[in-house]
Amino acid sequence: MADAPRAVPPGTPSTVFVSVVIPTYRPGEAFVRLLASLRGQTLPAERFEVLVIDDGSPASESAAIAGLVREQPNARFLRIEHTGWPSAPRNAGIELARGEYVLFVDHDDELYPLSLATAMETLERTRADVFAGKEARTDQAKWALDAFDGDYDDATVRGGIHPLVPTNPHKLYRTALLRDHGIRFPEGGRQLWEDVVFNVDVARSMNSVSIRADEPFYHWVREQNTTSTTFGDDLEEWWVALERIVRHIATALDAPELHAQRDLLLLHQFRERVLPAVGPGLLRRSPGDRALVLAHARTLVDGFLDPQLQARLPRHLSGRAHLLRAGRLDLVEALAAYDDGILGVSFATAAQVGADIRLETKTLWTAHHGGFLDLVVDGDHVRRALPRPLTDALGDLVELDDDLAAASTRIGLRSQDTKMTWLVPTETKVKVDAQPGYPDVTATSVALIAPEALRFGQPMSPGRWDFNARNELFGVVNQRAIRAVGRFDRNPNGRDLHVYENIHGNLSLHVR
Repeated sequence: MADAPRAVPPGTPSTVFVSVVIPTYRPGEAFVRLLASLRGQTLPAERFEVLVIDDGSPASESAAIAGLVREQPNARFLRIEHTGWPSAPRNAGIELARGEYVLFVDHDDELYPLSLATAMETLERTRADVFAGKEARTDQAKWALDAFDGDYDDATVRGGIHPLVPTNPHKLYRTALLRDHGIRFPEGGRQLWEDVVFNVDVARSMNSVSIRADEPFYHWVREQNTTSTTFGDDLEEWWVALERIVRHIATALDAPELHAQRDLLLLHQFRERVLPAVGPGLLRRSPGDRALVLAHARTLVDGFLDPQLQARLPRHLSGRAHLLRAGRLDLVEALAAYDDGILGVSFATAAQVGADIRLETKTLWTAHHGGFLDLVVDGDHVRRALPRPLTDALGDLVELDDDLAAASTRIGLRSQDTKMTWLVPTETKVKVDAQPGYPDVTATSVALIAPEALRFGQPMSPGRWDFNARNELFGVVNQRAIRAVGRFDRNPNGRDLHVYENIHGNLSLHVR
């Protein structure tokens, strides 16, 4: 076992800009890929250090990890007693860090070549307490697109979404901020969403957050089991942990000057976790598990979602909260059946390729696994076609005029190399077919792709890209590949931009 590195005394001068803290336990081959991505950084090696904290891997495996670390010129290694969770290794990294900032990286993820250089350039200019760079997630083209909607020197002034969302720890945090305020990850065995607790404590003390969305920063690789994939194994544990983080948000950010942050983070939890849990997935649970879910969700709505906050939710989620608050748990289940399977599927009908690309698409929304949406069209107004008990209980929440006005399609392009997605300007017109008995919703869209400015003013990289469509209706967001149903050129004839139908029948782009 390697000798334990000593903690750096406060105030020690250092030229290290960032300490990359990697908690690990029996990492496998993915760890080699991560180390390679760190060696490939354009930031000079003397400006960052790598701290690998092994959470008590078996002796032979720990020795192998230490051997790999010794091959990394700017890396240090520490083995601690096994705790079974990343919290303690990360906290050890905070104590040992020599860098002005600390970045937490999971042992099976990777950085892009410009990641650390981009972060340093930004933070030396903005002097923010936190830096968040654009993330890709292997299994989700839509991952965090709302959070990374542009570059911000100070994202705390942005409305609608908290600057620390997504609340994972894949960010740079000012080391002095963490030490001065005693901000650490909660320890003590399994700590579901320990990163949420950590970021709430950061939010309470930080001054500003810088966001860069024009350069790829972090690749969250989801190709094998991780700690987060085990969160749903114990339903009671999941809900107890969720109540703990919701309560922590409400209490830690209770000061009047922090209420705006508190509300954004509470809305995020209700939008992403609490209320989706009482949607269609509820119907696929056993009667006992349904009762457990409904009871916990009602407790959280009653305790932490005031009516003013609820009014800021998408309408279909607000309807669920309304029924939970009223104690109509039977109707929550009934509504879930009508919310099941709402899906927008987009088809490419034409593409004009010149210096830029003009793409035309058509989107069809369906529900209940391919059927028509449950709508009633009354002149210029549209409402949900629900049974009388639901209609009476929901009141004006069945009215859909505002939701239809807000319906949208945004075209995106995802790099096959980096897995990053960028959205492009898209104009959409939504139409409701009023044919009696068969109402449906369709949208026609036109997107303009400027390859020289796709990444918030930065050009696309050469390579292959896949088109996708981010379709939102009634607050439900789907992001899927665009089906190629028009005539698309399979022979590029030497063009720099080649739009084509790929082997899956979807639309792709080759940038030469």
